[in-house]
Amino acid sequence: MITISTRIDKKLLKEIEVIVKEKGIDRSDAIRQLLKIGLKEYKLEELLKSLRERKITIWKAAEIAGITYREMLDKLRAYNVPFPLTKESLISEFEETNH
Repeated sequence: MITISTRIDKKLLKEIEVIVKEKGIDRSDAIRQLLKIGLKEYKLEELLKSLRERKITIWKAAEIAGITYREMLDKLRAYNVPFPLTKESLISEFEETNH
């Protein structure tokens, strides 16, 4: 592991200390877990942004996020991201279901 240092304000430290006490873990473990959660959330937000802009597919977003296609669909719903269908693919699907 690599050691890094950073400055945080007292309020943030107090919140971390609450987690340390609740979880019964040391401060370093708590900070590592919080960083992991934060990075995962950041990555998800960036992927959802790319989906909104139709820069990537749902399959690709799920792959990058390390989750299943169905889990990514759940994320789209949870974050109110519209299913990224192009006008052409929507028309094609509509025509296929009406024949």
